[in-house]
Amino acid sequence: MTELGVSFPHYRRNRICLTVDFVAFGMAMAFVNINTVLPSFVSRLTDSALLVGLISTLVSGSWLLPQLIAANYLVHKPRKKPYLLLPAALGRPTWWLLATLLVLVGDSAPALVLTAFFAVLVLFMGSDGLAAVAWFDILNKSIPAERRGRLVGTAQILSGLASVGVGWLVGEILGADGPPFPYNYALLFFLSGVSLLISLVALVFLRERKLEAPPGTKGEEKFWRRLWTVLRNDRQFRLVTAVRLLFGLGGMATPFYMVYGTEVLALPPETIGLATSMQVLGSIIAGVVLGYIQEKQGSKLVVLCSTALGVAVPLLALLTRALPGGTLLLTWVYASVFVVIGIVNSSIMLGFLNFVMELAPPHDNPTYMGLYNALSGLLLITPMVGGWLLEATSYAALFAWSAMGAGLGLLLSFRLKEPRQQ
Repeated sequence: MTELGVSFPHYRRNRICLTVDFVAFGMAMAFVNINTVLPSFVSRLTDSALLVGLISTLVSGSWLLPQLIAANYLVHKPRKKPYLLLPAALGRPTWWLLATLLVLVGDSAPALVLTAFFAVLVLFMGSDGLAAVAWFDILNKSIPAERRGRLVGTAQILSGLASVGVGWLVGEILGADGPPFPYNYALLFFLSGVSLLISLVALVFLRERKLEAPPGTKGEEKFWRRLWTVLRNDRQFRLVTAVRLLFGLGGMATPFYMVYGTEVLALPPETIGLATSMQVLGSIIAGVVLGYIQEKQGSKLVVLCSTALGVAVPLLALLTRALPGGTLLLTWVYASVFVVIGIVNSSIMLGFLNFVMELAPPHDNPTYMGLYNALSGLLLITPMVGGWLLEATSYAALFAWSAMGAGLGLLLSFRLKEPRQQ
């Protein structure tokens, strides 16, 4: 038996399961894209920029903050799969509940719909955040580091190709010939739930190898002590976390690019589908280019590319202000913003998360991932800060501040060291 087969049993089976899960989950998120579909949905129910910004805040906070609790609980568990499947099975049907409410209520009670929408967002992202710690640990145990870039890159390409069709379908559903509001969004939420069910079935067929925790890892007090030890002793962990936080400041404008396009640039509603497809195209590019870089050169170079592109997004948005309205050039510059957003979003797993997984000792992967993601939760207020900044100033100011935050992350990222060489 090959060394790969000994160290990573069920490699081929798990590679297929993880790929199907990744693709189906990516399609589900394309139906409810947090940068295009969800901001446009909320803006149909309210004029508040703060509530539009609240989408990204709740997505980040609900997904990131529970992971520290999950890491504490899972770090000494020899098998993580049950703790992946249970929260996923509880959280994913909530999109069907929201779709049902929209069909029953229509647009007669916007306050009720908004409340239900934000509740579903918290429940779904919170359950997925709990499952994520187990998912990353299973990925770490199932796929060798030098092949994760290939798997994630391939999955992103396939997910991107499938989601191009999703973007076209989103445009048709939200276009003039689609169902009226809010039934058009109810259909998108239902289709997202179907894709999430396919993803869940793929996870059921995963085979996880048992890995006993070393002595001395049990106990809540020891867990919190290990968190402090990681922060105090692992300089590269502190650096990559700081880069992620600065890079994340560039995301304060992300929820508003779609609203900016439709309200300020006066682009038609059908461009929501175009923007979704362009973001998917970006994820395909990331899978091809950054997946290859991650496999051949490592995670540090991907982090550098990611932070550089994070600076480019708000700068491209600023460029649209100098272009004449109603022109093909404006449309394609606007579309390029979402291409780069797609690359940036896809590069986070290829770059930052792979960096942390390769940095962590094998048995302490849940601790590193939980701590990293929990600290990244400090970014949960940035979209609301972006909403406040937009209401107090202008889109130009918001985009400029976003570019400066990402630029600081880019400068700091040059101090990282490739974890494979340490």
